[in-house]
Amino acid sequence: MLLGQRLQRLRRRGLATLLWLGVNLYLIASLLFFLRGINAFAATSAVGGSSGLSYALGGQNPQWVAEKLAHRITRPTRAGETIAAPACHSPCATYPAVYSLDTSVVQATLEPGSTGTDAAGHAYYDPNMPRLCGPGAAANALFFWGGVGQWPKPTAWTDAANGITTAWSDQDSRASIMYLAWKTQPPGWPHAGMMDDHHLSSGVTLYNMRDALNWEASHENQDNWKDYFYTVVWWNQADPEIFHADVQDDLANAHVPVVAEVNARLLPTWSPDGPAVNHFITIVGYDDTAHVYYYTDTCGHSTGCGSTSDGGVHPIAQGVLWAAITAVHVNTSSAYNAGDGGFVW
Repeated sequence: MLLGQRLQRLRRRGLATLLWLGVNLYLIASLLFFLRGINAFAATSAVGGSSGLSYALGGQNPQWVAEKLAHRITRPTRAGETIAAPACHSPCATYPAVYSLDTSVVQATLEPGSTGTDAAGHAYYDPNMPRLCGPGAAANALFFWGGVGQWPKPTAWTDAANGITTAWSDQDSRASIMYLAWKTQPPGWPHAGMMDDHHLSSGVTLYNMRDALNWEASHENQDNWKDYFYTVVWWNQADPEIFHADVQDDLANAHVPVVAEVNARLLPTWSPDGPAVNHFITIVGYDDTAHVYYYTDTCGHSTGCGSTSDGGVHPIAQGVLWAAITAVHVNTSSAYNAGDGGFVW
């Protein structure tokens, strides 16, 4: 039923001709996979050289994606792992009207500034630091999968784009951000880290956000990481209702966040003045009685990143968040400076 609702919405968006290609469920699911532009690379050949990630190697099974879009993929668990029960059985007819994750830890996550003193007391300057919103959002999402490691003492991390080394610990989750930015490496990636290796870095694409989340959430499982849990949805293949149902399913049933790419200028925690800024946030709650979402933003005011606050959990009107997502131009190219315009859930 849910898959049919998604198709009806897409038909209203002018895709009726394509939708009439077949009524067989497999054909519809495969077509939906194509129309929404998700993981169009089925081959396993690498894309680009050392300057870009091998996105095609993270390509997902179309049948699995169709099941995901229909809310029939449940959160995987490992032996001995205990998580809260789903709020309802997928696909759900009705979700809780209000649901939020425990944000007591992730609300403190904060990217370092471009200049300052690191955790070892050393002064530094690295202009790529304020560009770490992708690894920051991923760190907050992966906290709900057990995190990516523990670094109680300052540990050295090297920016692969410029060779600058700084030291960070678990305080404000900065070591986790560094690990994701410059160390994590799913199979097939030509270099370590979610960030591209250009200077200045262009940041993170939705493709490598998806791949890093799946790789780390699976605890680096070589066998099933590609189709572990997360997929990309381009906003022009969705609508506010589809997005809302995806958020509800991830939060209330899987108890994990959704990561969205937005124009930060439309967030209530950013100044509306100035050029558009493509930015990643982590959606950690919703309240349908108040018509708001709740998000974390790892870009801080004290670090000069652009936000008007440091950490915290922020409400945003549901319509405003969708407007912020759709304000990012959809670019499904696998180039290191593309892969924009959607969300990962």
